[in-house]
Formats: sequence, structure tokens, C-alpha cells
Amino acid sequence: MTVPQVLIRAALILTIASALLPVHTAAAQSEGAYYTVQEGDSLTSIARYFHTSTNSLLTLNYLPNPDVLSPGKTLLIPGFEDLSGEIVRSTFPAGETVNTLNRRLRQGDDVIMRLNFLTAPDALCIGQRFFMLKAETIEQTRIPLTSGISSLELAVQTATNPWLAAEYNALRGTWHLLQNDTIFLPGTVTAPPQVGLLAFSNVSVNPVPLQQGKTTVIQVEASPEATLSGSLMGFTLHFFPDSGGSYTALQGVPRLATPGLVEIMLSTSTADGKTFSMQQNILLKEVDYGFDTPLQVSDDTVDPEVTEPELQWLTEITSDAPPEKMWYSAFQPPAPKESNITSYYGRLRSYNGSPYEYFHSGLDYAGNESTPVFAAAPGIVVFAGELTVRGNATIISHGWGVYTGYWHQSRIDVKVGDKVQVGQQIGMVGRTGRVTGPHLHYDLIVGTVEVDPEDWFTSVYAGF
Repeated sequence: MTVPQVLIRAALILTIASALLPVHTAAAQSEGAYYTVQEGDSLTSIARYFHTSTNSLLTLNYLPNPDVLSPGKTLLIPGFEDLSGEIVRSTFPAGETVNTLNRRLRQGDDVIMRLNFLTAPDALCIGQRFFMLKAETIEQTRIPLTSGISSLELAVQTATNPWLAAEYNALRGTWHLLQNDTIFLPGTVTAPPQVGLLAFSNVSVNPVPLQQGKTTVIQVEASPEATLSGSLMGFTLHFFPDSGGSYTALQGVPRLATPGLVEIMLSTSTADGKTFSMQQNILLKEVDYGFDTPLQVSDDTVDPEVTEPELQWLTEITSDAPPEKMWYSAFQPPAPKESNITSYYGRLRSYNGSPYEYFHSGLDYAGNESTPVFAAAPGIVVFAGELTVRGNATIISHGWGVYTGYWHQSRIDVKVGDKVQVGQQIGMVGRTGRVTGPHLHYDLIVGTVEVDPEDWFTSVYAGF
């Protein structure tokens, strides 16, 4: 065999051998959606995000060492060959739905569903981690839909084509304008008057997730001509204008509320009866407050026939939410600084051998009948008298549905209607009601719910 024949034969063998070698997986996806590694990410966590395997990520991205994954490195993600762009991680915002995000981002109806492996468009809750394709800001007009508006009416009032709303928002037809849905129109258009009144924006909920026994702050930007209302976990939200030009509502989360998904609802309405509402889920997280030692008390102070009516009365007297907010700084301790806190908020309790089915609704301060009790913040006295469980009690309203309660006093120095200032003496520590010894029990009530008072010593709530 001549030298040229040998070379030709060798080349044929190499060609056949190359054809038989397995093709690298990345060759099938040289382009597609990619993810930028963030601080704290690992190959395992990224694989978990996108329902794939670490081996698939290694193969697709030619990663020789799975233990070396530095922030800033970009990785192609298997299964998204048809998408283009960077996958970014975010937290799901209040006031949005998967549908409104799809329409606003203009990336296709199913992109967010696919990236997050969702089976229903309402599966994402406020504050939940989710993924979307990075998008440029597009000039658009947001249109909340009220009842009874037709595509023709919308077109006339916005000076646009009657088909534009359906085409731009991928609706099935011009008739598919549903109340409480949100659509977008390209550019800046003149929206109907009620749209400007009904639109609310920059909805924020803090903290997220919600926490047992904590105060939740809901802030919304809305037109001053509209009436803003809502509910959280079934509790009515009372909104008031704050110093930042938005509206704020405060609501306590019950200490024994069941962890999991709960509902928040917001609604605006105008004088002519137009309304727009949104409803979202938000996660409620369990908080471990610990346990108190078992307590022995008078049987009648744990009798449901006594305790339940008194609790219902307390709920009713603290249900009003006066519009004047009377505090402008953190609340102050209601007892002398040298007094010791003997029991903290939220601790589970057992009375007279019962299961740990009760909880401590406030703070206990040690003291005796010569120990003064001080108002924790400016307010107006709404109750000063004797109760069975809470003993000699004073309740002060601070506005916006925020109240403080001072239980078990030996002496009350104020009366209903008195306006008190922070640090003003309102009574003396005692041992009246359900007690095992002299002390002051201090409650802080927000939206008829007892919350952790210590948060109010270190934080200034309501938009300041």
C-alpha cells in the first residue's frame, strides 16, 4: 500500500471514530437562558431551583470541578433552550400576580410559570423567591379594570384602537375584560378618571413572611380621592395617610395563628361605586417564644365562662381605630427601669395543671404597691376600672387601632377621657385579678390583637 493510500485510510478511520464518539450535551444548547451564580449558591442549590441535576449542569457548562463555583459565573440552564436572556432571582411583590407580571414584562404568557415550575398562576405568595427573565423597563400605562367597562368604552376613554387592549395583553378577545384584572397599554395614554382614582401601587408588607405575635405594617400608594380598605387574615385593615405620602395600616398577627399561607385583600372604591380589588397569599411563619413554668391561680380566672366574655369585651373596646395618631417615637417601658421583666410575651402557659394551651399576652414587670405605672406613649384613656381576670385595669388608645393595657393595678390614677403623656404616672402596681403575686402586666394591642410589646420599644411604626 502506497503512502497516500495509508494516509487516506487513516483519515477515514479517524472520521468514523469521531462520528461514533458521544456528542457533548452542551452542543445541543449552545444558546438559551442562563443564570448568574449568586453569593451562597452551590451547584446543588441551583439544580434544585430549576428541577435539574448537578450532572446535567456540569455537562452542559463544561464544569471540570463541581466544588469551584464562584459568584458571577454564568451557567446555561437545561430545558430552556428556546428562551434567551438572564434568569434573575427576585422576591414576589405585593400587588402583583403572575398574569400582571407576564403582561408587564412582555416575555410570553408561560415564561414565569415555566421558570418556577408552577401549576397555577396564583401559586406564588408575597415574599416568596421566584425567577424571571431580566427585562428592560418598558413605558406602559397600567389599567385596573372595574366592572362593566367594555373594550369600546376603554378605547374611547384612552383614545386607542378597540383591539389594542386584547392584542397587547394576549386576551382571547375584546370581550375578555374582567373586573379586578389588570391590563397594560403601550406608552403613556390618558386613562379613564376612575382608573387614576382606583389604581394603587408600591404595595409593601413588612415583615415578610408574617410572624406570629408581630405587628404587620401594610403601606400602599393610592389616590387621596379613593377609599382604601382591606383585610389581613380576616382582620379589617384601617388605612391612614402617613408622612411619606402613602397610606399605612397596622395589624397584629395572633400568637397562636396557624403557620402557612394566609390571605391579604386590598380594595379601592370611588364615590360613584366603582371598585377594584386584589387578593394575594402570604406566608405566616411560626415563632418560638418558649414556655413559662406551670402556674396555680384561682379557678374562676381560667373558667371559659369568665375569660371568654372578658376577652370579647376587650376586643370590642379596642376595635375602634381613631384617625389621629398620637405617638411619634418608640414606646417607653411602663415601669421604672430598675424593674425586672419576669415573664415575656408569647410564652406558652399551663394553668392549674392544664395543657400548654394558653400564652402570655404581654410583659410582666416585678413590683409592689409602691411601684408606679407609667403611660408608654401619648394617648387617651378609654377604660379605667375593675375586671375579673385583668384586675384593676387601664386601657389607653394611641390612635390607628393601637392600644396599651395595664393590668393588676392596686390603684388607678386616671379616668376615662383623660389625655395622658408618655411617662405620666397612671397608677400603681398591684395583685388584683389573675395573679400569683404583685406585678404589672403590660399589653400592646394592634388591630384587636395582642402583639410583642418589646418590638415597640425599639421600632417606630407607621411611616416615620
